[in-house]
Amino acid sequence: MRLELWEEYKSIIKEIEPYQKWAKGQNKRFRKWAFDGGDNPNTAPYTKPYPKDPKSGLGPMQEEEIAGVHAHDELDPIFWTDKKLDAEVRDKLLKIAAEFYQKLDLPAPILDITLTGSEANYNYSSRSDLDLHIVINYSEVDDNGKLVKDFLTMAKTNWNRNHEILLKNHEVEIYVQDINEPHHSTGVYSLLNDRWVIEPVKEEFQVSKQAIEQKATAIENLIEMVLELKIQNKYEEAYGEADRLMQKIVRYRQCGLEKGGEYSIENLVFKTLRHNEYLKKLSDLKKEAYDKLMSLTENKKVRDG
Repeated sequence: MRLELWEEYKSIIKEIEPYQKWAKGQNKRFRKWAFDGGDNPNTAPYTKPYPKDPKSGLGPMQEEEIAGVHAHDELDPIFWTDKKLDAEVRDKLLKIAAEFYQKLDLPAPILDITLTGSEANYNYSSRSDLDLHIVINYSEVDDNGKLVKDFLTMAKTNWNRNHEILLKNHEVEIYVQDINEPHHSTGVYSLLNDRWVIEPVKEEFQVSKQAIEQKATAIENLIEMVLELKIQNKYEEAYGEADRLMQKIVRYRQCGLEKGGEYSIENLVFKTLRHNEYLKKLSDLKKEAYDKLMSLTENKKVRDG
């Protein structure tokens, strides 16, 4: 992904922005359709009102990631020895980060490469990702920080989707972080400097499994409803609502991180959606709806004579 593609990306975004503003205006109508059954409440597949006490499960996270999450007495021994990261793991992570960022070919230099999240803390599990953060200054890419973030989010989403790199059976997740972005993790390890930036402290915590189930299910149902819009060939609405819902989920998680950190309900709901691949489903349907929206179908006409 070359620097000239960054300029092309900016021009495309400028073309999309007027539509996004229109789509946001559809919010009230969509919420009525989603929660009250829409214009045709008795038509399949939504013949029942939105459940007040949803019972959908949390998939692979149900037992271990929610009920089984707890503070261990030590950092994950397969990665750490006396709070020092395994040298081979560190080298691999540095190489992965460097190769990913090199392909972006952006002008901002790497300021640090860090490991964060539950595998840099005491609340890890067998399903925990290795959260690999590349720290840069967004302003050295472009003055429009939101545009830079959206571009880098797209790049890392594509990378994470196309690669499944496992280090000792734990998946690597890449994220490009702005140096000025508040980071709410209680454990941050600098891979470049091979030392702790924020050393974690063991803390006991409680998680409301029922609350997470209810909130995750509510968002999963909304994603299924946006998918139904695409299935009905309502591509404008599907694209707009997918974009709005993605932004809502990001804000929801950020609010939780700011209030309660990694153990907040909002962050655990986000992890649930990610593990159940609902975030991928939402991202995919947004892309598919946009592609359909921008495509033209050949209309063959039969001419007499």
